[in-house]
Amino acid sequence: MKDNFLKYKKIGLMSILALVVIVSVIFYNAKGFKQLNKNNTESIFVDDDNLVFENGKEDKLPSQDSVNMSKQMESKLEDKTIVVEIKGQVKKPDVYTIDENSIINDLIDLAGGVTENADLSNINRAKKLQNHEMIYIADKNDINNDYTQATNMENGSMDNEILVDINTATTDKLKTLNGIGDSKAKSIIEYREQNGGFKSIEEIKNVTGIGDKMFEKIKESITV
Repeated sequence: MKDNFLKYKKIGLMSILALVVIVSVIFYNAKGFKQLNKNNTESIFVDDDNLVFENGKEDKLPSQDSVNMSKQMESKLEDKTIVVEIKGQVKKPDVYTIDENSIINDLIDLAGGVTENADLSNINRAKKLQNHEMIYIADKNDINNDYTQATNMENGSMDNEILVDINTATTDKLKTLNGIGDSKAKSIIEYREQNGGFKSIEEIKNVTGIGDKMFEKIKESITV
């Protein structure tokens, strides 16, 4: 009887001990699982100024300096273009945005080229364009093309496109030169007819009424 009691007592103690172990294991696993979930959740997305962690990977967000630099680069790209207008005898007269280093010939190409009636005799197609400039291509059938010169002078285009050829210019064309009136214009035409034209612009000083001082005024505006 006593032996049976001890036997059952041992079995009871062993059962209790086993139960305690099982409960401890379950509790430990449950706690570890909660801690693991918490750590995983925190690691999925953490925003700390410029850092984002996703699935253990680190991605750096653009800093303010990078954003400012990007804006400056975009601004510089915009500054490298100019706005110009072309009118007259071109196929597509319009206002164009073009590279700042472009020349008049580039603008003509952009406008689809010139028409059959275009007069390019007073246009320096190699001239560099200026911002907000207007280029006018005259009609070769026009009797008076002074509008071309006046327009280009108004836009500051004092280059070869407005040079007066003293070997071919009419009286009216010569009178556009500084200090040249009707009388001097006729004298220039008479001289070139009698002498087979001018060989150089300096030769115009041989014309009656045109000396060194007058030559200094007009030498930048004439050609042969």
